[in-house]
Amino acid sequence: MRATAAISKSPNGRPQPNHVLILGAGPSGLGAGYELSRHGVACTVLDKNDRVGGLARTFVVKGFRFDVGPHRFFTKDSLINELWHRVLGKDFILVPRLTRIYYRNRFFHYPLKPVNALLGLGVGRSLAAFGSYLYARVFYRHKEARSFQEWITFQFGRRLYETFFKTYTEKVWGIPCSEISAEWAAQRIRGLNLWRAIKNAFLGNRGRIRTLANQFHYPRLGAGMLYDRMADSIRAAGNPIHLNTCVEVILRQGNAVTAVRSSDNRQFPVGPDDHLLSSIPITEFVVKLDPPPPAEILEAAREMKYRDHITVNLIYVGPNPFPDNWIYVHSPEVRMARLTNYSNFSRDMVPSTDSHGLGVEYFCFRKDDLWQMSDEALIKLAVEETQQMGLIRPENVRDAFVVREKDSYPTYYAGYLPHYETLKNYVQTLTNVQMIGRGGMFKYNNQDHAALTGLLAARNLLSETHDLWAVNADEEYLEEAHENKTVAKSGLTASTPAR
Repeated sequence: MRATAAISKSPNGRPQPNHVLILGAGPSGLGAGYELSRHGVACTVLDKNDRVGGLARTFVVKGFRFDVGPHRFFTKDSLINELWHRVLGKDFILVPRLTRIYYRNRFFHYPLKPVNALLGLGVGRSLAAFGSYLYARVFYRHKEARSFQEWITFQFGRRLYETFFKTYTEKVWGIPCSEISAEWAAQRIRGLNLWRAIKNAFLGNRGRIRTLANQFHYPRLGAGMLYDRMADSIRAAGNPIHLNTCVEVILRQGNAVTAVRSSDNRQFPVGPDDHLLSSIPITEFVVKLDPPPPAEILEAAREMKYRDHITVNLIYVGPNPFPDNWIYVHSPEVRMARLTNYSNFSRDMVPSTDSHGLGVEYFCFRKDDLWQMSDEALIKLAVEETQQMGLIRPENVRDAFVVREKDSYPTYYAGYLPHYETLKNYVQTLTNVQMIGRGGMFKYNNQDHAALTGLLAARNLLSETHDLWAVNADEEYLEEAHENKTVAKSGLTASTPAR
């Protein structure tokens, strides 16, 4: 039996819904469904994939477990932290963290440590980088940046920009740094104090405690373990989750959605006392509306861009190829952007001590040659590049498979903001709709922020009032704490896809 809830007025003046239709079973959609189910509100979840979790789902192949790219469970939000621990219990393990940057056949600690960077770059390059930094602080300090390239150069100097930001950022986003918005850099690279980083490296940092800078939480059987359990709770409350269900049309009358039709011609009604939560890409959402929205809305949707994502997963048998959880690959000589070793997350991710699941990530647009490659060609490329980096023996790769993800990362290209505001303002006129999650809100959120938008959207339908668009709008996403409970500033970090 489906859970039901009586229609009543909540303190925010909004009637509590009879039923909620949720588009997407990723962190935000399941966060909403889990919260609604806990409070006895009927809901139905639709998702295009054959398993829940969205970008955080886990695949199991021949006893090996692979995520869709690495996920580090870290949050400053007490609601999400409590949810994760409640759902996973003892299966929420602490993992030692080692993350490095690969550049010019050398490895650099991430976040960057000045002594390590000095030894890796050499004294000459390091002095040139520091001189470039001083020049930027003197001559660019009061200049207004118009692009990612200018923002980084003005803050840290051209040498550091070219060494630790340019190549990797352009691999991930497929756009010259001069065409990425400065707002993007300001959002993702905050709190950096290079002088403090140098002082801490040489003199130490008294009062620092062991925190998520050098360890992180992770579900024992992969990121998808969390979302599988949340889905189980939703189903146990009598609320269905329909997988392999693609949204084809979103029917509306005026400013209210009335139904959703799937590609297999099933119809899911949204009644007068119901509500819709959508985590599908906002561009896709408005294009699927019937009748369609005004022409300027459709034009804004056409101008917005998402980055697509490919993971080549390698089943590797032999000695552990590298000790890192994952490696950021800044070298322009290879096309991969990130390399993950899941056996360094949890030994339960692999079937034996000499087994390792490696994930090789590429970022592209669907029109690019990478996306057009066959799976066999992508596997060959991934094996060759990982061998080129000196990390694996090709004969130890026993099997491989490819996962392709469309519309994975919202792209903050220069000039995107007017189009974003146009879409954001339009969807807010729909009276029974809330947009949630990374795709639905076109916000480059981490998974905790995505889950929080879903949880708070559910609470908006119960008894509270929250501005979902304010989630992660101005928070600093920092990793270190001090004994006096104040938050320390982050180390030097590049712009990287969040998980």
